[in-house]
Amino acid sequence: MIIKRKIESELLLWKKLENRKPVIIRGARQVGKTFIVNQFASNFEHFIDINLERPKERELFTNFNTGQELFERILLYKGYNVKIENTLLFIDEIQHSAEAVKALRYFHEDLKELGVIAAGSLLEVFSKREGFSFPVGRVRNLFLYPVNFMEYIEAKNPPLAEKLLNMDLIAETPFHDLLLEQFNEYAFVGGMPEVLAVYMKTGSYSALRNIYDSIFMGYLEDVEKYSNIAKAKYLTHTIDRAPLYAGERITYEKFGESSYRSREIKEAFDVLERALIVYRSRPSTSKQIPIIEKMRKAPKLFFLDVGLTNYRIGFKEFFNKKKLLDNVYQGKISEQVAAQEIISQTCRAPSLNFWIREKGNAEIDFLYPFKEFVIPIEVKSGKVGKLKSLNLFMEKSNHPYAVRIYSGINRIDQIELPSGKIFYLYSIPYYLLSRLDEAINRFITSFPIHN
Repeated sequence: MIIKRKIESELLLWKKLENRKPVIIRGARQVGKTFIVNQFASNFEHFIDINLERPKERELFTNFNTGQELFERILLYKGYNVKIENTLLFIDEIQHSAEAVKALRYFHEDLKELGVIAAGSLLEVFSKREGFSFPVGRVRNLFLYPVNFMEYIEAKNPPLAEKLLNMDLIAETPFHDLLLEQFNEYAFVGGMPEVLAVYMKTGSYSALRNIYDSIFMGYLEDVEKYSNIAKAKYLTHTIDRAPLYAGERITYEKFGESSYRSREIKEAFDVLERALIVYRSRPSTSKQIPIIEKMRKAPKLFFLDVGLTNYRIGFKEFFNKKKLLDNVYQGKISEQVAAQEIISQTCRAPSLNFWIREKGNAEIDFLYPFKEFVIPIEVKSGKVGKLKSLNLFMEKSNHPYAVRIYSGINRIDQIELPSGKIFYLYSIPYYLLSRLDEAINRFITSFPIHN
């Protein structure tokens, strides 16, 4: 079963551009970069793939003067005779060659008709280690993340996905229970493509354990490739322990019950974040654009994938499909999966923020920039009147819009604060996270601000 990915539509738009730049697809290992490009290649008449893990293919990128000369060398090596028009050149594992990264500039300048896509893991890590930079202004970066819920449900249950795509974003849906059940299943298994392929084929969680193990082992084996930037023991410890703290604010000093110092652990996190294995959500006191991060305050940690997180925590069949996700693992899993869904809204670099009060312990799970607003998002169940941090934020906000993600149905509540100020709380179920931009747009246009 083939899972259609959102990035494919971005690539189709790119193909139609007259003056397209080479594309670099960035993402952690095993999120499906190579598979997607091979699928996308069917849109071209000719497809040439180069894998720079192979020494002979790396050598092609040495001692060339122009993009034309380099392309001719690749054609001769492959034994192909093709025209540049309607040809796609795919350079996989490009992080293994600084020369290949530099060559993207020459392809852009000398062979504008040639479609060029590069992909790789650990790109930022390798560029820092090897001391090279990417051709600024001459390449386009697209980020690929684990499969999100919309991509999952479109592959697993197309009729239900159709209902989700066309449902009224304000009104309650008669398919709420079915969609929530599917989201709970997704939140347990996660979005790693190989995991999902096996799960959708077998329906068995036990069949996935070896795959989860293999993915973790692959990340740990990669430690050697980062280890001259941060020491291997700190990286190994951080990869191993990070899933246990998903959804929590962390301090670097003695992280994960270790005796390690703050500096070494922070360096390890910096490397793993560049490798897109972990994400750190930065705190902010901002209530409007721009969101200014408080870099000296403790960040909140999220791991690459909720399925990997669950597996590392040790959950087996830890909740059934009808159990409320809000209450699993003190709500941390719901926040982890929400972070994943928010990041996957675009193919841009990951960016997450949460709100903290300048003085006191108030905290809101996510700050979501949307048009000219900063929308506060809480991920939790509970009564509307108990959302104290949200009420504090909305007292000083320059707009009346707040969002809650939970297991309940669509609803909008008008809330009056002690000051007499009115705001609107839009509560949406988890499965609408994949349509978050559309949902928020529908919400704010339903309650326009009257100046």
